[in-house]
Amino acid sequence: RKMLSMAMWMALVVAPVQALIGDAHGLNTLEHQPAKIAAIEGHWDNAEGGPTPLVLVGWPDMQREETRFKVEIPLLGSLILKHSLSEPIPALKEFAAQDRPNSTVIFWTFRLMVGLGLLMIATGVCSLWLRWRGGERLYRSRSFLRLVLAMGPSGLVAILAGWITTEMGRQPWVVYGLLRTRDAVSAHGAGQLGLSLALFVLVYFAVFGIGFVYLLRLIRKGPRTAEGRQAGEGGAGRRSTPARPLSAADERLEDNQDDTGRN
Repeated sequence: RKMLSMAMWMALVVAPVQALIGDAHGLNTLEHQPAKIAAIEGHWDNAEGGPTPLVLVGWPDMQREETRFKVEIPLLGSLILKHSLSEPIPALKEFAAQDRPNSTVIFWTFRLMVGLGLLMIATGVCSLWLRWRGGERLYRSRSFLRLVLAMGPSGLVAILAGWITTEMGRQPWVVYGLLRTRDAVSAHGAGQLGLSLALFVLVYFAVFGIGFVYLLRLIRKGPRTAEGRQAGEGGAGRRSTPARPLSAADERLEDNQDDTGRN
């Protein structure tokens, strides 16, 4: 309960702050890596002039140089990225074909990241509403708890989607406009790279695998309540060692000091 409460306060405060930071980062990227922004937005042409709409969904086609099946909101692209209702944002056709990032991929990874961020904000707001309606609702609403469970991996997925957007979006450059990726490739062979990658995979699977199994065991056993402790456990007159993280959070400091004095 304590960890859920802490996590919901964190989501309520930090997720909106992250959205503001993301807006500032978008303005910085527009200034220094305009082709990345054009690819993220699936925006190809400024021939018609005027403000740029925001493409909600669609399929950027790198061969046909257009975003197919798009659904867009007029003016909103310029409003978000230029903070203007008249200035257009850069278009992909303003850049040579060999200098364009893969819009088909980063168009969707960006939207996955933003969508999960909005869900995090919604989860935090929902938790605040449940607290306002009564504290226990936060812990007893089945629909809300299912939402929180489903949102468990959202942070990791959003980070991965963001990194894919960042790293694929700067292609074909290592240093934007100065050094191409093909010119920065090291002289290492495929065997050396394959071995180092395999070692990384093994180590990460071992670390995360052990942690995952441990968490499953904790969940399967469940929390040990105060009523479930045996009177003689841990010695006469002494409190038993907490079975789970934070399960001793309500113990008074004086009680622990008394135990130390008796020892």
